[in-house]
Amino acid sequence: MITAHLATARIEDAPAVAAFQTLAWQQTYRGVVDDALLDVPVSDRVDRWVERIRSASRTVTIARADGVIVGVASTSIDDPPRAGLPRRELNTLYLRQDAQGVGLGSRLLRAAIGDDAAHLLVFEVNERAQRFYERHGFAPVGGTHLDPGTGLAERRWVRPSRSAPPHHHE
Repeated sequence: MITAHLATARIEDAPAVAAFQTLAWQQTYRGVVDDALLDVPVSDRVDRWVERIRSASRTVTIARADGVIVGVASTSIDDPPRAGLPRRELNTLYLRQDAQGVGLGSRLLRAAIGDDAAHLLVFEVNERAQRFYERHGFAPVGGTHLDPGTGLAERRWVRPSRSAPPHHHE
């Protein structure tokens, strides 16, 4: 059992977050995505995470177990919001393979978006992620499109606010 502590990432966490993103993608998409995309040097991703954290364009939550990152979630706020979508986007939710299936993903999701309405993109090949998001109230909307970076089909999923009062029909 993994006991993880959740915290908001700081700029000095960016190299570890970048390394973790690289590991998570390699564990999840090896054999599905071109190896050249998976084997990008971690150093190529650090500046992007530094900027996301520094500018607060993303809120980044990290899960650490024994001082090592085992999960990362990040969100952004669309301003102005995209037509028909909630303002909050879940941009990232990655778990190390040995941290999957123990409730950590649910904890990270709660920490990242709480009961807020949110949207995200999921690769069609990632059926495990689709099952996870469905359990947490997300549903696919619209058709699939190709992610320009990977060439994989992906679909947007949306979850309404979980704290909205029920609608009364008169």
